[in-house]
Amino acid sequence: MIRHYLKLIWNRRRSNVLVAVEIFFSFLVVFAVVATAVYYASNFRRPLGYSIEDVWVVSIDSNQSRSPWSERDESAIIETRQQLHLAIGELPEVRAIAECFTVPYGNGRWGNVAKIGGREVHYSRNGVTDGFAEVFGLSLVQGRWFSREDDAAGFEPVVINEKLAALAFGAGDPVGKVFPADEPGEAQKEQRVVGVIRDFRQDGELALPEGYMLIRVRPGDSFVVSALGNIVLKLRPGTTVAFEEGLVKRMRAVAKDWSFEVQPAVQMREQKLRDGLMPLIAGGVIAGFLMLMVASGLTGVVWQSVTQRTREIGLRRAKGATVPDIRRQIVGELAVVTTLAVLPGALIVAQLPILGAVQGVTAGVFASSLVISALCIYLLTLASAWYPSRMSTKVSPAEALHYE
Repeated sequence: MIRHYLKLIWNRRRSNVLVAVEIFFSFLVVFAVVATAVYYASNFRRPLGYSIEDVWVVSIDSNQSRSPWSERDESAIIETRQQLHLAIGELPEVRAIAECFTVPYGNGRWGNVAKIGGREVHYSRNGVTDGFAEVFGLSLVQGRWFSREDDAAGFEPVVINEKLAALAFGAGDPVGKVFPADEPGEAQKEQRVVGVIRDFRQDGELALPEGYMLIRVRPGDSFVVSALGNIVLKLRPGTTVAFEEGLVKRMRAVAKDWSFEVQPAVQMREQKLRDGLMPLIAGGVIAGFLMLMVASGLTGVVWQSVTQRTREIGLRRAKGATVPDIRRQIVGELAVVTTLAVLPGALIVAQLPILGAVQGVTAGVFASSLVISALCIYLLTLASAWYPSRMSTKVSPAEALHYE
């Protein structure tokens, strides 16, 4: 039967080639959209490693932080930040307070690369104060969190997530071990792991899990002047947006020349999701219009083909072919054309992981995206062939044999 279909397709190769090319490019577009959607859906189900419930973020900026290093009064900035910390902490709505370089769902990022065992390990870092774990509800799986006992330590205490622990130390216990320096040979404090937390996905639900490190920062460190630009607050449940006005008023009373931007972490999450999903939505709309155009075009091509083959269909009916036989022939031919178009597309797509064009996409996500895309194309083409094949069987054999 397949050989017979191939022969019929070859006899009308000019029109069938155009149909196959159209289906081929449609498959590539659909795969791109489906793969992105499946990738996001797979990531969305993974744990974040923190909670943003009742968390507010205060982005702070001072005139001196934008000045050259030679003109900065570091001691004045540190003192002002300490006063801000105390003033905010006195508010009855505030349950916990911390400072950090970057926040979940924020746009800032501190990326690093460490050479471990002859290979490069990419991970992200964040400088935080001791209250960060309480604000975001971090869950320790090994070791401990930062504490005052680290004040006199001769090393830089760090907390890493499980993924970075596996990348750096394998299956061994990472607590107490020295993390490889970013630039071997440079004079710097060694980084020693004091604790391990669960996955920490700074960019939110759509992002792939990554290696992550938290570095302890004390209020008097010079790092506060150069990098810490956020104060994060854990508020009591039920705190309304009216709290923002009183919070900003209190901060301006301490630092009159500084600027503040207050935003609930939930709003930052919504913005991050919108920004991440916008390309997917745009691609989905484009793919939807493309599929609609392809369906219309295929229906017209199949209709024209059936009209031109009325006598052929009538002859088959006269020789005993049933209505289902005729329908299977029309649909079967288009199914073979679709297969001839999808196979090259699938082969091209299969090269992407081999060439390293896609990073962080698991084999399961890739395979399921490929299957879903192929099913979408087959459903589209078979639906386009259904109506013309149905109409072709309404002509009686006698009328078809006399058709001009």
